[in-house]
Amino acid sequence: MMEKNWFRRLFSLKPRLRVEAIAPGLYHSMRQADGTYTRFHLRVEPDGSGMLLANATAAARLSPSGVVIAKRLLEGKDDDAIVRELSARFRGVPRPLMRRDVDVVKAIVEDLAAPGDNYPIINLEDAAVSPREVRLMAPLQADVSLAEPERLVPIVDRLWQAGIPHVTFFAPENPDRAHLVRAVERAEDTGMIAGVRGRGTDLLQGTLIKDLAMAGVDHVTVLYASAEGAIHDALCGEGDHAAAMQVIAAAHENEVCPVAEVALVTTTIGALDETLRALADMNVTNASFFAIAAPDGTEPSGALSASGMPETAALVEHAADATQVRYIWQPPVMRNPAETLGAQVRAGPRCSGDVSIRVEPDGSVIPPRGPYQSAGNLLTDSWEAIWNHPAFQRYRGRVEAPTRCDVCPGLAICAADCPREPEGWSQDAPGGER
Repeated sequence: MMEKNWFRRLFSLKPRLRVEAIAPGLYHSMRQADGTYTRFHLRVEPDGSGMLLANATAAARLSPSGVVIAKRLLEGKDDDAIVRELSARFRGVPRPLMRRDVDVVKAIVEDLAAPGDNYPIINLEDAAVSPREVRLMAPLQADVSLAEPERLVPIVDRLWQAGIPHVTFFAPENPDRAHLVRAVERAEDTGMIAGVRGRGTDLLQGTLIKDLAMAGVDHVTVLYASAEGAIHDALCGEGDHAAAMQVIAAAHENEVCPVAEVALVTTTIGALDETLRALADMNVTNASFFAIAAPDGTEPSGALSASGMPETAALVEHAADATQVRYIWQPPVMRNPAETLGAQVRAGPRCSGDVSIRVEPDGSVIPPRGPYQSAGNLLTDSWEAIWNHPAFQRYRGRVEAPTRCDVCPGLAICAADCPREPEGWSQDAPGGER
């Protein structure tokens, strides 16, 4: 049995100043198990602590000593060499305890290398990413609007330099196939986890799914509003329900992880159980949920009410648990009366989750919640300046404040912000821009 306080001990070790620290940044490695490759990322924070991720899923936080162990194991160093380095870096710890720590981290790495799908499920309440537990130097994911390669390539490179291991490209209606494939190729060449998101109609173009698979895409997220074709098509476009199912089948055929992005509005809630059962029948075990909501006292126009959000969230989480669907909450979207409900559903949420950012083709960086406000330009501003912009400070201030109460049960959606509070939703810019 693992020693319960091993993490505490790893965090208590004091580094010797005479040994150069491992530089902050993102380190990439691949491991094979049973014919399947697992992509590891070790992100080292400025204070020397770190986070070990497998297929972009948060696994464990590590102290400076844990970072040394994980990094050297991923580099293929043997136990004796790692213990010698630990002895040189840290004082006051017997070698037998150091060997035990090496064994513990080694067991974690080996367990994470077991085969699994490549879609990260990271809700903000997860211990490894909670802002109450650790101050992240950067988010874990970026959602990037599709653009020409000459615009996307430098954005992908800057994301990697900032220490962001996962990127999802948002495909617009009728996307350029070559641009989408090239974007995935660049992310994969860099070492990032790469995904695409779009409507079935827009992703079902010739051999696009096969081409994306050949480029190395890790997951394909397809909008799936409802199992009832008429409801789905009314929001997503005529014939899109059938196209979405074909995209899911093509993803399976090409050994790519399919993910369903489920829109929550008044017309889709009634068929939610049927929708999740239909996804299970198609062997879709990963889903993300986003609600389009309206503040109480305003015209909802098909959106959910603010006061009803906790009840809706409880319904969703219960249904997901009953069908054994792994799920993630995306920030709620405020109903914009300047757009049709269908247009907002098709546009989807601003970000894939609360540990993500939105990056526009011009390099603008947008926080996942609150007003649509640029925190800086990824191509011209330093990441430190962007991350410390008032827009991100306000965002972190809200998500770090306690949001759970006695009124609602322990819902995952409440980890980032109270779902009843419109100030915590993502809000479109004037004119519907997102």
